Amino acid sequence: MVSNELLSFLKSLKKENKQHIIIIPDNYYNWFDEYEDYFMFYPDFDIFPFENLDVSPNIKAQRIKVLYSLIKKEQISILTTLSSLCRFTIPMKDFLIKKYKVNDDLDLFTDELYKFGYLLTEEVNSPGEYAKRGFVRDIFIPIYEEPIRIELFDTQIDRITLFDTFSQRSINKLEEFEIVPGSEIQKFNNNIDIFQERIMRFFSDTNEFDISIDIFNSIPGIFYKDKNTILSYLNRDCDIYIVNKQEVIKSFVEKERENLEMCDNDLKKRIYKAYSGHTLEILNKIEYKEIDLKLEKVYFKKSKKEDNRIDFIPLLDWEDLKEGDLVVHEDYGVGIYLGVNKVETNLGLREYITLEYANNAKVYVPVGRLDKLSKYIGDSTTVTISSLNGKKWKATKKKVNEEIRKKIKELLQIYVLRENQQGIQLFGDKELEDKFRESFPYIETPDQERSIREILEDLESPKPMDRLLAGDSGFGKTEVAMRAAFRTVVSNYQVLLLAPTTILASQHYESFKERMEPFGVKIELLTRHKTSKEKEIIFEKIKNGEIDIIIGTHALLSDLLQIRRLGLVIIDEEQRFGVMQKEKFKKLGEGINFLMMSATPIPRTLYMSISGLREISTISTPPLGRLPIQTFVGKYSDKLVRTAVLREKARGGQIIYIHNRIQELENIYKKLQNLIPEVKIGLVHGNSHKNDFIKTMNDFYAGKIDLLFSTTILENGIDIPNANTLIVDDAERYGIAQLYQLKGRVGRSNKRAFAYFLYKKELTPEAKKRLEAIKQYNEPGSGLKLSLRDMEIRGYGDLLGIEQKGHINSVGLHLYKEMLNKALVEYGIKEIEEHTRPLSYTEIKGIKGSIVIPEEYVPNSIERMRIYRRIAVSRTPEEVEDIKKEVRDRYGKLPQEVERLFKYAIIRVKANMEGIKEIEIGDSFITFKFSDDVKPSIDKFNKYSRRAFYYPNSQELIAYGPKDDIEYMENIFS
Repeated sequence: MVSNELLSFLKSLKKENKQHIIIIPDNYYNWFDEYEDYFMFYPDFDIFPFENLDVSPNIKAQRIKVLYSLIKKEQISILTTLSSLCRFTIPMKDFLIKKYKVNDDLDLFTDELYKFGYLLTEEVNSPGEYAKRGFVRDIFIPIYEEPIRIELFDTQIDRITLFDTFSQRSINKLEEFEIVPGSEIQKFNNNIDIFQERIMRFFSDTNEFDISIDIFNSIPGIFYKDKNTILSYLNRDCDIYIVNKQEVIKSFVEKERENLEMCDNDLKKRIYKAYSGHTLEILNKIEYKEIDLKLEKVYFKKSKKEDNRIDFIPLLDWEDLKEGDLVVHEDYGVGIYLGVNKVETNLGLREYITLEYANNAKVYVPVGRLDKLSKYIGDSTTVTISSLNGKKWKATKKKVNEEIRKKIKELLQIYVLRENQQGIQLFGDKELEDKFRESFPYIETPDQERSIREILEDLESPKPMDRLLAGDSGFGKTEVAMRAAFRTVVSNYQVLLLAPTTILASQHYESFKERMEPFGVKIELLTRHKTSKEKEIIFEKIKNGEIDIIIGTHALLSDLLQIRRLGLVIIDEEQRFGVMQKEKFKKLGEGINFLMMSATPIPRTLYMSISGLREISTISTPPLGRLPIQTFVGKYSDKLVRTAVLREKARGGQIIYIHNRIQELENIYKKLQNLIPEVKIGLVHGNSHKNDFIKTMNDFYAGKIDLLFSTTILENGIDIPNANTLIVDDAERYGIAQLYQLKGRVGRSNKRAFAYFLYKKELTPEAKKRLEAIKQYNEPGSGLKLSLRDMEIRGYGDLLGIEQKGHINSVGLHLYKEMLNKALVEYGIKEIEEHTRPLSYTEIKGIKGSIVIPEEYVPNSIERMRIYRRIAVSRTPEEVEDIKKEVRDRYGKLPQEVERLFKYAIIRVKANMEGIKEIEIGDSFITFKFSDDVKPSIDKFNKYSRRAFYYPNSQELIAYGPKDDIEYMENIFS
């Protein structure tokens, strides 16, 4: 988004081979993206002074990158604001740059990186972070697009790679790299001494003021002897331009006034004035040229940027357990998780999960059998801890199993009907579809590509498509739906797209029209804003086949709707529609294809997808550059709201403010006008007049309104990258799906977003859990996890009928799902993947030597459990090899015991594929127990041992004499 006049000016400067500084007004900051061909952006900090918040990692990185480029004497144009230009920064002489190559000694120890301005984390995701795991160091150096992984041999650099933050796997090898400061605040001893000495000058009693270094994140000048700004980095012949000087001065004065207002005592104000930066006086000390340009807020399309990320499906972290959580063990029932223990046995060191059952009974589960263990998801208020004595658990499982099978027999009749139903096959037009794909202005994420492929295959299939597309708001579901719609239209069929709100339907209409009109596709919109006469004309056109794609709200559910050749129905935010409303469309024709889209699938739909009764495609890869939303949950206060709004306005952004009681809106609207008179506020709700509604929304899109005040009518469909603060002032009134949808209205760009969920009354236990969940699941792509958490909080809907709720609660969702899957495979509803036996498991007994992942190799216990579980549920040698490759990459050279763990894991899955139920390793023999339906080939067992005997009655094969059990089994299963 950049002004056409400004862009033309920047292009003209590009021709001059020298440095330029272009100063623009503060409140345009968010409208500029890095237009790399023409300028670099040097932004101001996005927090107020003394806030207990850190500066956004992207802003820290942008500033460091500019300073680095200037040190390297690059001839660049820098777009900045007067506030940013005046801000004191790290002096040039303190900006250290070190270069390292393969085989060099890495002399940067952990505490030195901290002093160098880097933040220690478990996992590196953002610029300025570093992590340490054994002999592996991960560092996200601000001057690089991706973080760097360094593998050490003692202190010597053995390998350098760039890695992908999403999958955490290496992507490209490097021979060398440069390290620069992680932020503008360095914490070496001399910096801390300067900071403390200056603080002590202001007061004698240190208790008078909180002097935590962390609240000085936006005042780096206090840490250095010299008070330098970016000006000290510039070449002597650098040209400085001020665009619209009066506007620049006005925005600078306003921002400084707000900064001082947020300094809530005199001491903070004095410190801020002394060390934050220069005043307006700086304009009398520098040479500059004034220019006047029309600064519009205009959207532009960014050029495609290559997506180097690895195609990676993250596991839903059902296995992330905390001590005290309820868990379900397949054989023993519902117990309490007490943690992980190491035990030295006769055969070697082992790790076990400790579970507690009724009467303080303990069970120790080997980590190799984590496949039998799952977190309990169900109504914890009704479940009882199982007893190890007695047969109650077996009886419970048996009863649940019988009920599942009874219900499946009923479902089977419906399923067979669906399987035998002839669907509308859509083969499309490859040439046209290729051109349509090329018109997409971005690179598809790996998940988008997979989802598109799955859906297009469904449309070609002889049976009707019934698929759920799940993915966070802003992750690209609409593009996937467009590919399906385009395929349908070029196959000479019509498409119907149903959306829950006028805003969302209008947004889809604009998006579809922009992409498809150049291809001659006729699209129409039907909402409550159409007159009766307009609706009548549209219905007639649909009936006559004159409209290819009809997009609308509940108005499409009218009995007047008759579609000539309906090939595809797309339902967006399908949790907002009832079963009856969805079924209505099925009556419009035979074999119609259905695509449901949702960011938080309703539990029933989630069950149907999990169980295989409906296909599911998930988009869990965020678009490049997407950041987690900073989420705050707390009691409402005027100061909090004013701070949040002014912070967003100060960086040129916009705010969405939600309150869901129409009768209270007018009073709150007046209160907001008095509380924050500096911002322009627009008000919309469900009863707004059509013309007022459209004008207010258009003004918000155009940036003429700072704050949009609304009811949850905005829950779906608002897509404004510049709106990056959300305030919900009655958060206790909403369910998880609604809260998550609201949260998805912000954070749709590479700018850091804030979401405030505020409440005015005491919270009920359920409301408290909902708000904790919305805060906990903060990463992009958490919709599916939140749906599962919603099931925990609310209990269950009905997958196979409402009476199943009790059965799911009695065994927990995951075991119920496993039992259901097993039954679905047996009844032929789900297929077993080729060459695997996923419903069985090979037990290996008598393994000699340690097979644990040492703590010094993987220090994080949750991470160790995740690796153990992934190995335990692996079904093919390729899966195990993939996990091994990832562990080797992330943690360095495998210790001997971890090598052994993976060797046995590969043996286990290969043995399982050959129908072996159990392997027992003795001192001079190995016993293999086979499934009843398997007849082993004895020759290969004989080939690598002294002698092998097969006993058909017991289905056992005993091999005598192998010296090395691993080598022997690797040979027979090769």
